[in-house]
Amino acid sequence: MNTAIVLTIAIFLLLYITEKRRFFNAVVLGFLGLYILSTIISHYPLLLPNEQGIMSKMGIVIILGSFPSMMFILSIATFFNSKVLLEKEGRKVRNLLLAVFGLVFFIMMIWYVFVIFTNIEHEIWHILFFYAFLIFGYTMFLYTSVMAYATIYLFTPIFYEPNYIIALGSGLIGDKVPPLLASRLDEAVKQYKKYGERPYIIVSGGQGSDEKVSEAYAMKKYVVDVHQIPTKKILMEDQSTNTEQNLVFSKEIMDKHAQGKKYRSLFVTNNFHVFRASIYAKKARLDAQGVGSKTALYYLPNAFTREFIGLLEMYKWIHVTIFLFITLFIGIILRSYV
Repeated sequence: MNTAIVLTIAIFLLLYITEKRRFFNAVVLGFLGLYILSTIISHYPLLLPNEQGIMSKMGIVIILGSFPSMMFILSIATFFNSKVLLEKEGRKVRNLLLAVFGLVFFIMMIWYVFVIFTNIEHEIWHILFFYAFLIFGYTMFLYTSVMAYATIYLFTPIFYEPNYIIALGSGLIGDKVPPLLASRLDEAVKQYKKYGERPYIIVSGGQGSDEKVSEAYAMKKYVVDVHQIPTKKILMEDQSTNTEQNLVFSKEIMDKHAQGKKYRSLFVTNNFHVFRASIYAKKARLDAQGVGSKTALYYLPNAFTREFIGLLEMYKWIHVTIFLFITLFIGIILRSYV
């Protein structure tokens, strides 16, 4: 096996075993995927040059045709998903997010065909496309890496018994628990029963400006009324307004409730949100892994894309620095042609 692949696997396993809740783990997994893909391509006969160093016609067709084909398929898929979201979830701006990405995919496809297949001789067009391709490629590399690692993290079993189960809030409709939040609470109760009804359930969420009661109050009422869970087994955290506060404030409640004793916890959220929430748990110094509740399939692509943007924002200065380096690199190349 390729030495680079073996080394990358070793690094990934070391990072994964020592701390699963790390964005860098996803990046290393992405590089591992690239190494494996490049190894497969280098051993694929159609793509290899012949004795004269000339690549086969089939190889050229595959290389030149795969990019626009992929962009076209992705653009159609994103437009279709946005259409379904608008029909099922209402005409909200956030439901158009994938359509925006689809438009970007379509523009990249047209630009690629325009530059590659129209024999443009001016180098600046090629350099500008290369710049756009680097930015696009970097973003797609991160997106694919995060999606793959988030899936691995989601299906990683938990090998300890928690003392507390934190159900993260996600918003109410008036004073009612909507289906998305209900799925989290149902999963929290499932975990509670899995561990012999010994853990405490913490319902976490404050009151928004458009909500009649706090999320924690509505969540507690749902768990008691629907699942018949004793009120003494439910703790309320009703001050938080986002995921980070959910976990920080829940930790304060657990620290006080445990009275100095050691404890372990897990948090429950929707499956698309587990990885990002786990990073917030790490930042809060909370010894907790995540469990995901089910989400409607049509909702996942858009929801995960929002999660990905949230992850980029968490590490924005790293990504901004990389974008600046790419821009500087392209600027130096352009300078030589001006």
